Amino acid sequence: MVAVMVEEFREMQRQLAGTLEDYETPEFKRLDGQIAHVFDAIYQHEPQTAEEARTLAGFFLDLIGDNDAGDNIHLIEKVRTIMEDGATRCDLPMEIVHGAGI
Repeated sequence: MVAVMVEEFREMQRQLAGTLEDYETPEFKRLDGQIAHVFDAIYQHEPQTAEEARTLAGFFLDLIGDNDAGDNIHLIEKVRTIMEDGATRCDLPMEIVHGAGI
């Protein structure tokens, strides 16, 4: 689910980049509003699996890498939260082999 939202965001980002010179047009404003809505949905999403956590972390790290404006604090904190939460959960049960699983 989150991977679909991330891909939708990236596609809109590509479209938006192609219309930067027309930032006053209704099309640009509509697309800008849509991209903000999708970003908010991605940002608010709580990962349910390790794959979703990796997708979110990768997405936020890509945004951080692409943005040099210095306003990345909230993205960095979101990635840290995702990674910390993911470390406390495990998608796969511990495999018990050789008696005690050690």
